[in-house]
Amino acid sequence: MKNYTYVYLLGVGGIGMSALARWFNAQSIQVFGYDRTSSALTDRLTQEGITIHFEDDIKAIPPPIIDHKVHSLVVYTPAISSQNRLLNYLIAENYMVHKRAEVLGMITQNRPTLAIAGTHGKTITSALAAHTLHQAGKKIVAFLGGIATGYASNLLIKGPIDKDTVIIVEADEFDRSFLHLEPHWAIVTTIDPDHLDVYGDTRRYQEAFQSFVACVPPYGKAIMHRDVTQQLALEEDTTRIICYALKGTAIHAENVRIQQGNFYFDYVSHEARINDIQLAVPGYHHVENALAVITMCLILGLDAGAIRRGITTFKGVQRRFEYVIRTDQVIFLDDYAHHPVEITALLQTIRALYPTKEITIVFQPHLYTRTQALASEFAQSLDLADRVFLLDIYPARELPIKGVTSAYIFDQMTLEKKWMCTQENLVAVLNRQSQPEILVTAGAGNISDLIPAIKHSLLAR
Repeated sequence: MKNYTYVYLLGVGGIGMSALARWFNAQSIQVFGYDRTSSALTDRLTQEGITIHFEDDIKAIPPPIIDHKVHSLVVYTPAISSQNRLLNYLIAENYMVHKRAEVLGMITQNRPTLAIAGTHGKTITSALAAHTLHQAGKKIVAFLGGIATGYASNLLIKGPIDKDTVIIVEADEFDRSFLHLEPHWAIVTTIDPDHLDVYGDTRRYQEAFQSFVACVPPYGKAIMHRDVTQQLALEEDTTRIICYALKGTAIHAENVRIQQGNFYFDYVSHEARINDIQLAVPGYHHVENALAVITMCLILGLDAGAIRRGITTFKGVQRRFEYVIRTDQVIFLDDYAHHPVEITALLQTIRALYPTKEITIVFQPHLYTRTQALASEFAQSLDLADRVFLLDIYPARELPIKGVTSAYIFDQMTLEKKWMCTQENLVAVLNRQSQPEILVTAGAGNISDLIPAIKHSLLAR
C-alpha cells in the first residue's frame, strides 16, 4: 500500500471506519474525518487526536487534504449517500478514493490474515479470537465490528507490526466487501439470507460466501460451521475445510452446562481435548463460536492453558448481551440483534439463563428492505418473548418503501401482549405496564440512545 501522509475518512463514525481511523492514527498518519452527526464514538476519536467535522460542505474539507492531493487517501463507507457533496467533489478532483473494504484488502495484502465471516456471530467471534491471541502474547492487529469490552476499542494491536503479525478482520458480506480480502485462514459462522437489497435472492447471497471461501489458498484453512458447509455444498476435507458444530462433528462440545450465569463446556476434536472452559458470553451459539476460535488458536500454536485463559477472561463486546442493570429485582440487557435468527438466539439464551422470569423485548427493526423480506420470520422470533414493544423502522441508508412499516411485523405476531411505540413515547408506554422482570433492547439502529431513559425509569420504579 502506498505511503500516504494524510487520510480523510467519510463516515468516520461508523464502527468499521473508526477502526480504520485508529489504525492510520497508530501509524502516525494524520487522520481527518467526516460524519453526519456526532456520537460517543466520534467524541472518542477526537480525544485520540483525529480531527472530525460534521458539515457536508466542500469548504469544510481540511486544508491539508486540499493542499496535498497526491499525498492524501480518501476512504468512504457504502453508507455514505451517492449525493454526498464531499465524496462527489473528491472523486471529480481525481483524489485517490477507495471504499473501506478495498483499503482493508490493501492493508492485509501479503500479511497472514484471519478473516471471520457470517451473517451472525462474526463480531463476537472476531473479538474472542483477538482477545485470546492477545492474552497469549501473539503479535496481532484486529479490526473489529464492535467495541471490545475491556479494551474500549474496536482496534486491538499487540506487539510490533512485522511480517509475522496476524491480521484479524471481521469480514463483512454487505456490498460483497469481504471479497476484497485474501485471507490465509477463514472462519464462517452462519449463512442466513440478509442484505437482499444488494444480493437480490438467497442463491446470490450464498454464491458470495462460496467466493469468499474460495479466496482461502490451498495451504490455508477454512473453519466452517457444519450447516454452512451443507448450505454451500462443500465437503470437509480436513486439509483445507474443517467443520465444527455443537454436536455431530469431529470438532464439537461436550458437557455443556450453565452455572451462575456462565456457560461451561469441553472442547473435543481428534487432535485435542480441553476440559472445563468457562465462557462468560452466554449462549449455545457462542459456545459454537468458541469452538471455531479454539480450533484456529490450536492451528496458530497456542497450548490448552493459554486457550482456556483467553476464553475465560473474555468480557464480550458492547451491545452484545450487555447487562445494563443486573439486580434481584430487574434485569436490563442490550443487544445488537437485528435479524430473526439473532433475536431467536437472544431470547432462547435469556430463557435458558432465567427460565422462570418473564421476558420483555423492545425491538427496533433495521432497514425497510430487511423488514419487507423477513417480516414473518421477525414475527415468529418476537413471539418467543412474553411482551413486545415494537419501534418504528430505523432506515439507515435507505429511503422508505411504500407500505413497509413496523406494522408489517406487528400484524403477523400471534403474541397478545404487544405494543407499537415511537422512540418518543416508549418510556411512557412501558411505565403504564407492570415492572418487567427482564427487559432487553434489541436492534442495530439508534435504539441504544434510549438506554439512559429506560434505565432511569426501571430504577425509579
